[in-house]
Amino acid sequence: MGRRSVIVERDVEMQTRDGVTLRADVYRPQSAQPLPVLLQRTPYDKRFSALSFALMAADRGYAVVIQDTRGRLASEGEYYPLLHEKADGYDAVEWAAAQPWADGQVGMFGGSYVGYTQLAAASERPPSLKAIAPTMTFCDPYDMAYTGGAYSLGLSVSWALGSDALLRAMVLPEGPEKAARLEQVIDLMDGMASGDTFRRLPVADMPLIGRSHPPSFFADGLAHPTRDAHWRQVACAYESLDLPILHVGGWYDIFAAVTLSDYAGLRRAGNQRQRVLMGPWLHGPFEGLVGDVDFGVRASAAAVLPDEVQFRWFDHWLKGAENGAMDGPPIQLFVMGENRWRTEEEWPLARAQATTFYLHSGGSANTAAGDGALSMQPPSEEPVDSFVYDPRNPVPTRGGGLCCWRAALNAGAFDQRDVEARPDVLVYTTPALEQPVEVTGPVELCLWAATTAPDTDFTAKLVDVGPCGYARNVQDSIVRARFRQGGPQADFIRPNEPTEYVIQIGPTSNVF
Repeated sequence: MGRRSVIVERDVEMQTRDGVTLRADVYRPQSAQPLPVLLQRTPYDKRFSALSFALMAADRGYAVVIQDTRGRLASEGEYYPLLHEKADGYDAVEWAAAQPWADGQVGMFGGSYVGYTQLAAASERPPSLKAIAPTMTFCDPYDMAYTGGAYSLGLSVSWALGSDALLRAMVLPEGPEKAARLEQVIDLMDGMASGDTFRRLPVADMPLIGRSHPPSFFADGLAHPTRDAHWRQVACAYESLDLPILHVGGWYDIFAAVTLSDYAGLRRAGNQRQRVLMGPWLHGPFEGLVGDVDFGVRASAAAVLPDEVQFRWFDHWLKGAENGAMDGPPIQLFVMGENRWRTEEEWPLARAQATTFYLHSGGSANTAAGDGALSMQPPSEEPVDSFVYDPRNPVPTRGGGLCCWRAALNAGAFDQRDVEARPDVLVYTTPALEQPVEVTGPVELCLWAATTAPDTDFTAKLVDVGPCGYARNVQDSIVRARFRQGGPQADFIRPNEPTEYVIQIGPTSNVF
């Protein structure tokens, strides 16, 4: 079959319910028949977002609409992240479905924030929205901004600078003001890699993105450290998301935990029309090379064909194709260590056995050369382990689920031995395993600790040590002491009093 001729329409206007003009680019094949629509709503510039996917989709008989969200680039209105995506998303879906070239059926696609715009629209239940395919995203934006009660400073600063401050500078009229603003943004972005940007205090007064530059989503997020009304207004209730959903996530993605918890929560709420594709990927490309570790060709886009996975999904739900998109187990996950794909019926796995490992030491678990041990034997009376935390020289993050500036926040799998050589890091390691051990499911650490401060952060990391000593990070997380209970109020700790902390390290599938 020959290629179709594609009609491209730029800056096609629609009106939201409150009278704001949003503009989209439309890609559609020359066809006398009405077509199903694939819609993407993006704050990242419609001219460059998913262009190759749009052309492929048009060639396969879809009309593709890529719209700038409110206040971004070609669209009018005031930009404030997340706030208008529910109502604007509903309006965009129904507008697209009513176009003369549309058959009334709409699907949505895209990742990260563009995944959230799908969930936000879907939570309003527009009747023409038949299926979505959110990639590496979240139902509740609080889970984007906070982990274990700690503000996700790296993500928040890098995203606000790179996607907000930089874009605002680029659209200024040519002249000295624009040049000066761009220099300031670039200096702050370069300062992330050196650490200078992150050391600025108070954090809420960060140049260009802080409270002196309203409206400041960054500063507002800092001011709302619990799951309060600020976050609830933009959260997507599981009960309202009852349409077919294809979730795509990665073990080294910053949203790995919420990808799977959202799936499980939606399933508990009654949505049985879901599928999950969970690879070893970080927040971005579908590649087998994740950080410094190569998980092989099976993990790469060349083998997975993520675009084809999405087309199969939309062909089934928008075109009625009997292509097996809903056949078989709903979860396809990549087992690291074995480096192979496997299907599962549920998450967490019903057949998984919750297994407890205990921390042991003779009182000197500092560094990988210390006497920290990890075993299934419950501890007896043992001395405490201690370390000195110096906020002027914090333990660096080396890989893991990070976003959104690679020079400063390089995500993925890396050797942790340099980190484990620090005296302010406690390391607990099993003896060499006699046989492979698979860990598939959520991992948590129950920690009893005391500190001289009324508040602090504790972090935990699961590491796979290879025969040569290479220490690959598998998952990690954090808890802020005053929010250790997860409730709406801060509960500061009593200095020097042993306190229990439960750190949700995160989900994984790894053979040690």
